[in-house]
Amino acid sequence: MRTETARQLDYLNEENNLSSAGLRNGSAIDIAPFDVTFRDSNRAPLHSWFPYLEGYSPRFVQSVMQEYLPQAKRILEPFAGSGTTPIVLGQLGIECAYSEANPAMAFVVQTKLEVLGMNLTKRRHLSNRLNALNKQLADRVQHARADTVLCKTYVSTFGTSVYFNSDVLETLLKLRTVIDEILEKDRVLGNCLLLAVLAILIPASRLKRAGDLRFKTPKELAAGTPCIMQMINKRLCTQASDITSAVELCAPAIFACDTAAGLHKAVDGLWDGVITSPPYLNGTNYIRNARLELWFHRKIKSKADLRSLRDRVITSGINDVDAQTDWKPVTAGTERVVAELEKKAYDQRISKMVGGYFRDMKIAMSTLTACLRKKGRLCIDIGDSIYAGVHVPTDDLLIEVAESLGLRTVERVHLRKRISKSGQPVRQQLIVFEK
Repeated sequence: MRTETARQLDYLNEENNLSSAGLRNGSAIDIAPFDVTFRDSNRAPLHSWFPYLEGYSPRFVQSVMQEYLPQAKRILEPFAGSGTTPIVLGQLGIECAYSEANPAMAFVVQTKLEVLGMNLTKRRHLSNRLNALNKQLADRVQHARADTVLCKTYVSTFGTSVYFNSDVLETLLKLRTVIDEILEKDRVLGNCLLLAVLAILIPASRLKRAGDLRFKTPKELAAGTPCIMQMINKRLCTQASDITSAVELCAPAIFACDTAAGLHKAVDGLWDGVITSPPYLNGTNYIRNARLELWFHRKIKSKADLRSLRDRVITSGINDVDAQTDWKPVTAGTERVVAELEKKAYDQRISKMVGGYFRDMKIAMSTLTACLRKKGRLCIDIGDSIYAGVHVPTDDLLIEVAESLGLRTVERVHLRKRISKSGQPVRQQLIVFEK
């Protein structure tokens, strides 16, 4: 027998039902299903420099802006991720201020933006330096000393966990030494190399990114690990090529603060809109998934540092929940869902995670509302979830939260159908609010 959840979500495949529910399909505003994934960004200049599973494409940003913010001059991005929104807006001449709680991702965004802020002459010069570095990098790494401090922080942070084969770890420790040497003389070049190494850490490790980060199976390990230097060489070649052909920034894109909740203290209240995709309520621990990048970038030195960073982000994973989590429901709808999860969920942290998520999102949305001028618009890409057979309609509940803050729902657009870990259909939507 088909589940009630599956029956409820059948309308996502039916255009007539979409219309009767007051929903448009993404194609109506020139958004294809793949535009709300990282697939196209993985091939686009600069956007491909760091693989970001949770990202969306440059076309998504352009289409949303043209449909809902055509006159906007200033747009916020509170969950910048790998930087798609601030990069696209800056290239289009739209001022952007952004926040990003993950220091490794904030570095990725800032490095891309700094390169795009150079004029063509400077970018060509940087491209030449990248090509020259690529030719000598293997020899420099071979003769470098391993970074002993980074080795110690690996142990203090990860304990006995073996994330790299010993030869790979040794190469990474030498690469860190080379990066530091380059940074002393040529900061931008050193940052480009650091970004290239961050991008290959997971493929070079004994881990695999499949939603959450997990250890590779024996079969996957038997397939072998790609050559780390070859992967870096390829990344540097891509950077050198992209730098000369990329469209430079025509407006500033500025890192405002670490978290969305702090934006109202960092910027004024006269912004035209927001284009963003907050963390999904999908059980993912976004900081834990970035632990290798955070370690290599020297942003964590112990397990406590991981916890500290995790406490700054939106509650969206089971491991985000601890005794300090404020999970009391903030609306009648979230209270109903939390109560059902308390009865049915296999782990008591799931109901607390859901309650904490909407409490954190209410704080973030309240902050964003304070940053918007009158009639300013908040455009959010979001998906729903299912836990223990309980449907968590994240989109519906965020509308409830938004309207409790005085925002008006302008429209919701169906973007694509997804499949949950349990095999049940879930949805991805664009919701547009107005102050």
